[in-house]
This record gives sequence, structure tokens and C-alpha cells, in this order.
Amino acid sequence: MLVPAVVYIVLYTPQYLILGVSTILTFLALLEFNGLGGHKKRDNVFDLLGAFTGAAAVPLFFFCGPSSFLPALAALVFLYYLYGLFSSRELSDASLDVSHKVLGLAYLSLPLSFIAPLTGLEEGRWWLLFLLLVIWSNDTFAYFAGRKLGRHKLAPSISPKKTVEGAVAGVAGGVAAGLVFVYLTGMGSSPLYTVAVTVAVGLVGICGDLAESLLK
Repeated sequence: MLVPAVVYIVLYTPQYLILGVSTILTFLALLEFNGLGGHKKRDNVFDLLGAFTGAAAVPLFFFCGPSSFLPALAALVFLYYLYGLFSSRELSDASLDVSHKVLGLAYLSLPLSFIAPLTGLEEGRWWLLFLLLVIWSNDTFAYFAGRKLGRHKLAPSISPKKTVEGAVAGVAGGVAAGLVFVYLTGMGSSPLYTVAVTVAVGLVGICGDLAESLLK
């Protein structure tokens, strides 16, 4: 049920609905992201503040354009550090939490801010669906290949379960899915360009997974 719903939302719903969905997803993703890290004591108010302000950057990006994001980022960084400065926690733990919130802006808020504007471009909705398909394919192929064929650890000190075989299969599966998708939809993308994009998405995904594992 989830996949058909996502396809319908991406292809057929108004752009403002996609903006709302991406804003909510950003809020939820930031809440989960704020739960990562080695904080001695969680600050639930700060977690909510970070998630709310980080999610607010998504509609700001949409309505005011990319040029608004950098000043907003600077204002949020100042707000976070001001909050951390006057919090009752130890300075080291507060500083770590503030840095974590700032990282969440770059890791989640900024990339997810591009979703709604992308759907307003020619073939933008198809490119968004293409991206989601490649990501799903990467994860699926990597999971099953890693379980069946995985022998060599990719980064044992960071994520012991990830294997080289799974990573290679994930990227290859994403490339195959991307090529088939472009062929079936008739998108204006050459095979070479499609391969380059899908490989880049796969490599960024691997690095992102390892970075997230490093924070756990």
C-alpha cells in the first residue's frame, strides 16, 4: 500500500500537498535524527525546537528560494547556540547537542527542501519518482545480496553488517532500475547520464548510511 500511495502523491497531487508532506517528513526525520548521538542527557524541548525549526526551513526554501536558506541557516545556528549557552546542562554535552542540530539542517533539511520545487520543473515529478525508485532498489538489492553473498565487511568498525558485496549489488541494482525506469517512461535522459546519476545516488546513499551508523 505504501508504494502506490507514494507514486500517486508524487505524480498526481498538487505541489502544495507535496510541500506539506515533505515538511512533515522533515520534522519526523529530524526528531529521529536528534535521538542519535552520544548525549548524556536528552533535552526534549531542544529536540522539538530543532525539529520544528529545521522543518520550517522547507517551506521557507520553497516560497523564498534558495537564497533564503543560508541566512535562515545562520539564524538557526545562532538560535541553537544561544539556547545551548543558557541551558542547565554541562557545556560539553550542550555543545555536542547544538552541533548535532546544525548537522541535521545540512543532512536532512537542505536535501528535503528540494522535493517540492523539483515537482514544479518539467519532468520534475518523474525525476523525483526516479530518485525514490533508485534509493529503494539500492536498499533492496544491498540487503538481499549482503545476506546471501556478503563475505567482506565494508566498514566493520562503523557498521559490522554492511558488506562490500551488498554495497556493489545495491549500486548495480539501482543502475538497472534507473535504466529500466527511464526506458519505460521515455524520460529525456541518455543511458550514460542515467548510469552516472544512479551510481552517484548509490555512493551518496552508502556514505549517508555509514555516517548515520557513526552517529549511533
